[in-house]
Amino acid sequence: MSNPKPAIARGKALRSQAREIVYNVFQYFTTKKNDDNAKYNVREVTSEATGVSARTIGYIMKEAGNRTASDCTGPLFVTPTKSKPHKKVIAADEFTDAAIRNKIREFYTVWKECPTLKTLCAALASDEVLDCSRSYLRKRLATSGFKWKKCQSNRKVLIERPEIAAWRARYLRTINTYRIEGKNIVYLDETYVQQIGKGDRLIIVHGGGEKGFVPNALLIFKASSRSGDYHSSMNFENFSKWLTQKFLPNLPADSVVVMDNAKYHCVQTNKRPNSSTLKADVVSWLRRNNVQFNEQFTKAELLLLVKNSSVGQTFKVDEIIRDAGHHTLHLPPYHPDLNPIELVWGISRENSRGNQLALHWAKKKYT
Repeated sequence: MSNPKPAIARGKALRSQAREIVYNVFQYFTTKKNDDNAKYNVREVTSEATGVSARTIGYIMKEAGNRTASDCTGPLFVTPTKSKPHKKVIAADEFTDAAIRNKIREFYTVWKECPTLKTLCAALASDEVLDCSRSYLRKRLATSGFKWKKCQSNRKVLIERPEIAAWRARYLRTINTYRIEGKNIVYLDETYVQQIGKGDRLIIVHGGGEKGFVPNALLIFKASSRSGDYHSSMNFENFSKWLTQKFLPNLPADSVVVMDNAKYHCVQTNKRPNSSTLKADVVSWLRRNNVQFNEQFTKAELLLLVKNSSVGQTFKVDEIIRDAGHHTLHLPPYHPDLNPIELVWGISRENSRGNQLALHWAKKKYT
């Protein structure tokens, strides 16, 4: 008897009814072989008749034998379920990135060696900072301001992006100067609290410093709401409204406002043109900023003038704060550890998880 390729796709699970049919066909050919005293392989002819592989037929017969031997009640066959491996949930946030950064510095300054993915992964797991695979750590490093650079020995060395390191150095020098001058430094940030499960999320915006939170400046709104002044997702319009109406009027004179680089913190007043900008708009920008150019220049040449111009970036939020008589200072990217209010947010989120009554009150009051 020929044995053609089974018709059932490989890897496809047979449901209980199909398994029972295969079992009955096997039993039929077994009985027929015994009655006719025939010489053929029962498993092979069953495979040819049903389109199920001989190996699967063996599994089905073994399953039937086991259930019969154990006197199981209920159906003879059950539909097998595929156990899919669940992805490992890795708990990591911006503070994890800060801990990774500190561990990398420790490699260079204390241990005097260049970290590799293997050694860094092991060190982070040993310190209970992050237990993850090397591939996950590689992605995490790339999104945290690090990169691999080849040195003279052709070996790849893990370094922080120079612009991030320079930004941090400028920030630390500037804030140290403000502290020496005795200025009131206020850290501004946003966070959220959420009910356990699929509850509503409340967005909290506030600012504070050594003297505590700025009085009467608290803003809480329901993230999913779509009506009212602040009752929508945070954007520049709502943020600037809160800034001018609640935050700045209650801020001591000549204060320093420290904030991160959220999109609505960094809306530019004089945004530089880019390759997607119309040529007419590029020309308009050059004229507005008194940059000399030739009328016959192509768009590419005009964009080069934009790139080489001395016109700096200015942010609308910074101008609002400066017009109110204060100073602004932006945190370097990937550095939540330099913003003390982040620690306060961490405590508040932790407390809200076990205080659903307070969260219910806040939801009723601010929505």
